[in-house]
Amino acid sequence: MLKMRAMKTLTNMLSLAALAAVQVAILIGAPEARAAAYSMADANSQVVGAIIPLRTRYEDTLASVAEAQGLGWRELVDANPQVDPWLPGDGTVIDLPTKYILPSGPREGVVINVPEFRLYYYPPGSNMVITFPVGLGRLDFPTPLVTTRVKAAVPNPTWTPGPTARREHAARGNPLPAVVPPGPDNPMGSMAIVLGIPSYFIHGTNQPFAVGQTASLGCIRMYDNHVETLAEMVRSGTPVRIVNEPYKAGWRNGELFVEVHEDIYEMAKPGELERRINEAAKNRASAVDWARVRALAEKPTGIPTRILMEKPNGIPTRS
Repeated sequence: MLKMRAMKTLTNMLSLAALAAVQVAILIGAPEARAAAYSMADANSQVVGAIIPLRTRYEDTLASVAEAQGLGWRELVDANPQVDPWLPGDGTVIDLPTKYILPSGPREGVVINVPEFRLYYYPPGSNMVITFPVGLGRLDFPTPLVTTRVKAAVPNPTWTPGPTARREHAARGNPLPAVVPPGPDNPMGSMAIVLGIPSYFIHGTNQPFAVGQTASLGCIRMYDNHVETLAEMVRSGTPVRIVNEPYKAGWRNGELFVEVHEDIYEMAKPGELERRINEAAKNRASAVDWARVRALAEKPTGIPTRILMEKPNGIPTRS
């Protein structure tokens, strides 16, 4: 059944992608927590999407907006540092961070970029990328950086708590059973994608606010309808890479962009930001506005930002 739904989902997306520009997202799923697919102009495309303004309502919080728009908590807060996340206010215009520099490395299967709290899926045989926000492991139980593969998808999974979960729940006066059945008390949500590394899954959640946060014991959490959509598309053997790229650089339409995120697990090497920019800029490194880069490093927004200096007429330098 999952395989038949996967074929239908992917066929529909590929048909829509033929009509989509690189900057335009194709929304996938129910109105709440929608995923987005982007058509890439070619195999060398490095930047997809566009920043979308949204006017908040009186009753909104950034948490509610994130879930409704299929985004993660952290990325929405980082993209709008001037906005009170709990009281954004009626009529406040915020930025939806739906523009992305694609992670480096092979564009196949699933790629999860830890500092970005984001998963990318590249359907085979297409110039598309489908992206979802994710939640990750706590600082004391970080999500591992590995290369592995999908083994299976399990609808309505049971949860067998490990020693840490049992100990922590018992300390809070909420002891766990040996096995937690499917349902609202199950933190794995409605679907679990089994990976080739023991005890780690990509799964749903009964706590949507955890998407975009470091709250798990190492597993990757997704909104339920997102993981259900992903499970329809992947198959056994699909490669999965979990990477740490707090700094990404890429070109679009002759402009060099950099995207900076907090290095949440503090794994980046010294000078990595400068190295990535120089590798991308190549013979135009002298045109990089390093003051702008330093400002982004001090206050990461997660939004791809132009970093080439401009001439007095507002045209980027061409060195």
